[in-house]
Amino acid sequence: MKILNDLSSFQWNPLPASIGTNNVEIFHVRSRRSYRMLLLQPGTLDYLLWISCICEVHLLDKAHYMRRLAPFLSIEYVKHGSLLVRQRGRAWELEPGEIFIMQPHIESEFASGKGGCEKISVLVTGSLLESFLQKTGLAEMDVVPRLDVLHIEKLLREITELAEETPSNTALPRNSLLTFELLQSLRIPPGVSEMPDKIVELRDKLEEHPEHDWSQQEMANLCNCSCNHLVRLFKKHLGTTPRQYLLELRMHRAKHLLADKQLSIKEISARIGYENAFNFSAEFHKRFGTSPSEYRKQLSLFA
Repeated sequence: MKILNDLSSFQWNPLPASIGTNNVEIFHVRSRRSYRMLLLQPGTLDYLLWISCICEVHLLDKAHYMRRLAPFLSIEYVKHGSLLVRQRGRAWELEPGEIFIMQPHIESEFASGKGGCEKISVLVTGSLLESFLQKTGLAEMDVVPRLDVLHIEKLLREITELAEETPSNTALPRNSLLTFELLQSLRIPPGVSEMPDKIVELRDKLEEHPEHDWSQQEMANLCNCSCNHLVRLFKKHLGTTPRQYLLELRMHRAKHLLADKQLSIKEISARIGYENAFNFSAEFHKRFGTSPSEYRKQLSLFA
């Protein structure tokens, strides 16, 4: 993250007409290679805190966006390239893994950095939003340096998966839980120790090869520690055990593979590390409340 003293990148020549509605002012110079927006199921009641949409966009040079009086929060996560951002009279150049928090009701602005930028935007709304931001200190934050990138991207994948699912009675509660977890992950608690390099390396290996038959002893050996100490480290830095972390990776990999109709349930089971397809189906049902075959049917209906 780099502080920008020169604000010339944010000059408008000229300022285009606003495209906003309901007193919200939005100024936009479109320059992008791709754009994908997924809307999440709206609440029938005034939900307290929830994500209304998630967008993936590849900005090209000269892309420029500014908004005023927007009643929602926007979380801008940089995946590739750089993003120039401005808020409350301050400006920064963000790199991959960093986040711009576009606060509600104030003027916020971003522009693509040199060479463009790929980013993910998450819009958060709800009657509890402003109170939550004030009480947690998030209302004072403009930018967030690199946090736990894998955890942030895991949450973004889960939000995308929820948006792609067929609307159901469980969608809104899950939406609110993901919203809360995402906002909490943006806070930087004081005194939190940095994750040890060995744990980071092991986590990366699990992400890359969840299908491997990982034993706890093998994982502990890679970290040069005992099994008990490995569990303590995972709980401290990742909030779960090594086995539960691996299970979570496998189940989400399965959801992606189920979208490929060419793969049988047995083949998917093998690809995520289950020799027995029945065990895989039972674990999938326990995790998501439906069987792999029923989940695949839901995907087909939604498509």
